Amino acid sequence: MEKELITEDIREILREAFKQLDDVVAIEVYTKIGMNDMFNDIAVDLFRTMSELTDKIKVSFYKIGDENSRKHNVLRSPTIIIAPDKYDIRYTGAPVGEEGRSIVMSIIMASTSQTLLADDSKKRLERLKEKRHVRVFVSPTCPYCPQQVLYAVSSAIDKKGLISAEVIEIYENKDLAEKYAAMSVPKTFVGETLVASGLQPEEYFIESLIEGRPVEYVMPAGREELKDYDIVIIGGGPAGLTAALYAERSGLKSIIFEKANIGGQIAITPVVENYPGFASIAGKTLVDMMAKQTMEYAPLLQGVGVNDIKKKDGRFEITTGRGTYTSRAIILATGADSRKLDAIGEERLAGRGVSYCATCDGYLFKDGKDVMVVGGGNSALTDALYLDSLGAHVTIVHRREAFRAEERLQQSIFQRNIAVIWNSRVKEITGSRLVERVKIEDTKTGKIREVKSDAVFIAIGYEPNNEIATKLGLPLDEEGYIKVDDKMRTSMSLVYAAGDVTGGIKQIVTAVSQGAVAALTAFEDMANPYWKVKK
Repeated sequence: MEKELITEDIREILREAFKQLDDVVAIEVYTKIGMNDMFNDIAVDLFRTMSELTDKIKVSFYKIGDENSRKHNVLRSPTIIIAPDKYDIRYTGAPVGEEGRSIVMSIIMASTSQTLLADDSKKRLERLKEKRHVRVFVSPTCPYCPQQVLYAVSSAIDKKGLISAEVIEIYENKDLAEKYAAMSVPKTFVGETLVASGLQPEEYFIESLIEGRPVEYVMPAGREELKDYDIVIIGGGPAGLTAALYAERSGLKSIIFEKANIGGQIAITPVVENYPGFASIAGKTLVDMMAKQTMEYAPLLQGVGVNDIKKKDGRFEITTGRGTYTSRAIILATGADSRKLDAIGEERLAGRGVSYCATCDGYLFKDGKDVMVVGGGNSALTDALYLDSLGAHVTIVHRREAFRAEERLQQSIFQRNIAVIWNSRVKEITGSRLVERVKIEDTKTGKIREVKSDAVFIAIGYEPNNEIATKLGLPLDEEGYIKVDDKMRTSMSLVYAAGDVTGGIKQIVTAVSQGAVAALTAFEDMANPYWKVKK
């Protein structure tokens, strides 16, 4: 019996989502036999199901090569065009996996004409006088991609006639992925110009779109509208989410700013097996559960970065792309980002086969491609197991003679017979346009050998996101992590830090506990300021 692609659970989710629809949305689906047939079937099945669940979606099916496809210049299968009578929005490739979320939101926005952009972003777009074509390259497993896609689609709706948006799935369009070196996602182009590698804060996306080039700084707007909170939490990972939950339950008005993706490193962890209460759970699922619970108490602004923090009149003034906020206390939960190898060719081939996110970029290499994972900790072994499960041929390169990862992960590596090159480090990554070969040095003998590889996934630890701490003049340890006491206090009164940015044991349970401690300590300190007590 053929497995049903759209299950009843998914149908129920779609029914509920489509209750938000106002105007009828026309959707055109284009396919061609012999070109991505499996994904053609998924696209046809998905949109046929959508049309059956609501009378507000009208779907038409066309063949590439017919008059309609020529009219819209459709050359790739499958292609989905949303509301062609009103907007210029298309998905080149079936919206599977993570992009299922963005396609549903895109349809809702096309129906209601209500987008996700902040009022300030809409005001910024009024400066745009020239046409812009924005393309976002995505993969089904990338948790960062849907947000970037929704920025593009929102812009195409808010500035219809000037902005067109295209979402390109890299596995179904490998030639485009190679042509534009979009093997690491999300990757965003305006015309032929690369404006962003990775998820951007909303204000940066809008400025890049307007300027048609990458931007390094965006002048914040809305300074005249100060917004007051008891605690501003910077970072939407497990520490930040938990801090907001505990702060609000203590009676403190709080808000979270997350410039990138909610959940931090957990969002790109394929499987979590050591969080109490769950024998095994997808990292993204765990993040969604945490975020949903937190948002019942406190606002969470995704895609909003903090540009500056100053002490003013006994409070903190926090400048963001969405305006200026004031607070009595600050919790820094900014996390840590992947550490670089500093190997020759690493920077040049980043996004061209060099990746720091196996979950985001591994899907492109699933059909028996040769991939290398560098590292020996939990992250590296988790990435190796994930890539192996996709069908890639995996080799691990580790600088020591034994892994540092949990015993269970090590056993899984050995049971699957994943190749390991011990006592070695990556010296150079080579390739004309894409990764082709890797030069590996034996750390004991100094001998160098060259290994064929289509990709290099780097998982050698993290570097703390300490820019805000540095601006505040907080003491850091020798590795750049924020120094805190056992109450998560920093050297500055009413400034706390929690999670990976404090160093130590980088585990979800650790981050969650530190977030709770930071919030409860802030509550205690506001009631009884310890720094005012006379010795």
